[in-house]
Amino acid sequence: MTENWHQNLKNKNREELIAAAKDLFMKQSFLKVNIKDVCAVAGVSRVTFYKHFQSMNELIFEVQMEILESMTQFVRSAPSSIEMNGKQMLASMLNAWIDYARQHPGYIKFILLFDLHFEAYDYSKELKEKYKDFVMRRKERHFLMDALEAGVKDGSLKFDTEPLSTAHFIFTSMMGLLQKMSLISKDDFNNELQDIQIANRFVDMLVQYLSTESDESPALK
Repeated sequence: MTENWHQNLKNKNREELIAAAKDLFMKQSFLKVNIKDVCAVAGVSRVTFYKHFQSMNELIFEVQMEILESMTQFVRSAPSSIEMNGKQMLASMLNAWIDYARQHPGYIKFILLFDLHFEAYDYSKELKEKYKDFVMRRKERHFLMDALEAGVKDGSLKFDTEPLSTAHFIFTSMMGLLQKMSLISKDDFNNELQDIQIANRFVDMLVQYLSTESDESPALK
């Protein structure tokens, strides 16, 4: 019982540190946040911090992975009916993705800053390998694959759609659009609305192009 209590406390402290870091990162760049700041918000000591993380960088990586996991789970769970065909599932997921970005612009902005910083700076080999493994596992079984494979199987999406490469293309394109949306000021309603409309239009165009019912345009081939 004592062992379980200690393990629960350890897990609680770790979760509190991640939650505190995420909260701080949403208010300011993670480049400006230090261990002391995180410990103060989490209500733990530096000693406790180092029981869970070797460095601030490790905590930053952990927040990135948690946000990506949260985003993908939100999108994956979007289809509301088991009776949806693959095309409907895909449209539902992509529209949910836009909704997630609208609700959590800070998360999308964090992903953007992390990606830029990750490419520009030399992190430890251990952290790079951990993050690479995390990304590769999700690339190999992409969260859009179920919808794409279902669409090819039920005939609502083109039979020559290659699900994995299509999923990667959609992810890159969608994140580019959503990251641009995240940079819009909260007070700039007109530009925010315009970006959402562009994202919705992109989703409609993409789904229509992949659909077996689409009229192929040479410009889209």
